[in-house]
Amino acid sequence: MIKSFKLHIILQLILLLCIYIYINRVFSQYLAFDFIQDKVNTELIELLKDERIFTEHNVQSKTSFFSNTKFNSLVKCSATTEPQNELCRKFEQSTIDWSDVHSPDSKTFKFSKLSLGGVVWHVICKNNKPRDDCLAIDESEINLVLATTWEIRDYVLSRVLPLMAFLLILVSYYLSSHIINIINKIKKIISNTDIKNLNLEDQSVSVHDEFQSFIDVFNDLRLRLKASFDQASRFSAEASHELRTPLTILRGYAERGIKNSVENSNEQIQFILMAEEIERLINITDKLLILARSDAGHLDLSPSLVNLTDIFEQLALDAEIINPDLRISSNIQKKVLWECDHQLIHQLIYNLYSNAFKYNTKNGWIHFALSQSSNLLTLEILNSSDNVSVDLPQKAFDRFYRGEESHTRKIEGTGLGLSLCKEIAKIHGGNLTLSVNAHQHVSAKFSVNF
Repeated sequence: MIKSFKLHIILQLILLLCIYIYINRVFSQYLAFDFIQDKVNTELIELLKDERIFTEHNVQSKTSFFSNTKFNSLVKCSATTEPQNELCRKFEQSTIDWSDVHSPDSKTFKFSKLSLGGVVWHVICKNNKPRDDCLAIDESEINLVLATTWEIRDYVLSRVLPLMAFLLILVSYYLSSHIINIINKIKKIISNTDIKNLNLEDQSVSVHDEFQSFIDVFNDLRLRLKASFDQASRFSAEASHELRTPLTILRGYAERGIKNSVENSNEQIQFILMAEEIERLINITDKLLILARSDAGHLDLSPSLVNLTDIFEQLALDAEIINPDLRISSNIQKKVLWECDHQLIHQLIYNLYSNAFKYNTKNGWIHFALSQSSNLLTLEILNSSDNVSVDLPQKAFDRFYRGEESHTRKIEGTGLGLSLCKEIAKIHGGNLTLSVNAHQHVSAKFSVNF
């Protein structure tokens, strides 16, 4: 199957050209023969109407067919004289199959073909009962005119065909490019559509009427998507907001229960477990609220100048204290300052570090890297790992994805951290990627161009 649309159009038009040439060559032979035969009949009729040709000894060659072409074999048979040759005597036989002539004088004249001595004669006779005036022409002369016509046709075609093929390729390339350009414009309209411009009042309009129905369908789909996004985002935001208040109250009761319970008693342990689960639910609702605002395009930034070097150095120092079994290394550039939302970027960095710690190996390692050039800021957290899911780089940013259950079921988490980081990176104009090398080393890298 041909994948190139332009090549497909060119080949289709070339095929049509070949079919046209074939049909023209085949049918033109039949049509041209009928045309020439009718033309010869018409001129012979005009000669028969001229009585002078039958009062002279020879028929005057006065045909004008094909630029005054003269028929040298023109033979006359007069009704007023005795037949001079065998051909004229043949015309008087009753066995000849006569046909009507395609002429207003069809009732006065008749036409036939007669073979005599290996020669086919083209005969027109005028009804003058009991005998007829007739004119006959050797059909080979008519065929010679046809052969000359075919030679002219083939000569012209051989000279014109290359130009026709070139023009055909040129036209087909232009048409296909024009069609692709229209499709690309529609593609650009669709690709530039996101949650922020779904409800634009100035809806897209096609410059061609044939594509307007498609644009109308797209505009209608855009409005329905906007309504669905608004409904889903409103539900997530309202649900998260409504859940946070009772969860906060429950956390307060759980903390009070911990204080009022006997130290290390079963009741205190149950209150502690309850408080941890409530805290986990509050964390989920907070993340869902941020994601809902991001989906709705309402996640606003509060930019300020943030010292990323201090954040990374403090995080590396805390990692050495909290995780003495892990080897901590760093390559942190000094005085890296960036104007961003401090709270959101701090959450992004902490989530990446938290994943590097939770999904590490026994006696593993974590490496912190931070660098800044004139137009690029890059921060990266690498860690050792094992049993990494094959689809991790592709699905890590899907919401509630936590890898293989057998490997992650004992690890605390909600599966929202990386998806939240992705949204934070996106709203800051950056890009967040996750990669795994052959040694099961996981790299989470955030980069942004200034």
